[in-house]
Amino acid sequence: MKTIALLSAATSALLFSSCVSSPSKADDHWSNESIAPRVARVMLGYDPDQYDSYRDYAWENKLAISLTLQRHLLCWNPENPYQPADPDYYAPRPLNSPLPNPLTYFGIESVVIGSLIYAGAGVFIPIPIDSMIGTLEPGGEEEFVAGLTTTFRPLRVLTVSFLDDALSLPPYGGNENEPNVSSYELVAQ
Repeated sequence: MKTIALLSAATSALLFSSCVSSPSKADDHWSNESIAPRVARVMLGYDPDQYDSYRDYAWENKLAISLTLQRHLLCWNPENPYQPADPDYYAPRPLNSPLPNPLTYFGIESVVIGSLIYAGAGVFIPIPIDSMIGTLEPGGEEEFVAGLTTTFRPLRVLTVSFLDDALSLPPYGGNENEPNVSSYELVAQ
């Protein structure tokens, strides 16, 4: 009877001792998988436990830098109740893409880096390091392409509509129920 109790206690102790909650890989300094998160935290200030993605972190940094410059150089503070409200201040993060708005992709940091390159080489090349790292992150390429697609989709519609008018092409696929986009329809809208 005592051996069964001792055996069950030893078995349960072995089973319960193997159940461990693992911390973030960045905190486990005995693992090779902790090197990249630790380097990102030290070199870039990015903490993967605090932010969903690097793109979110980079966008918050760009907002903080631009807010600081606006407060000090333009005497403008969107949090001041006595100044007009800025509708873009609380807007969600835009796509991490140079188009349709390049100012959100290239920030102040790229102007500073471009100025350093200009001082050394005589050519101004703004390099948005944070945005490029966010583009190389998983999911960043899709967001980059989505920004380009958003920009060039109206151009594609205009080009197709002018070709339809010039060549009298039938609707795509030959289906008569599909609407044929023409330049007249675009102007009428």
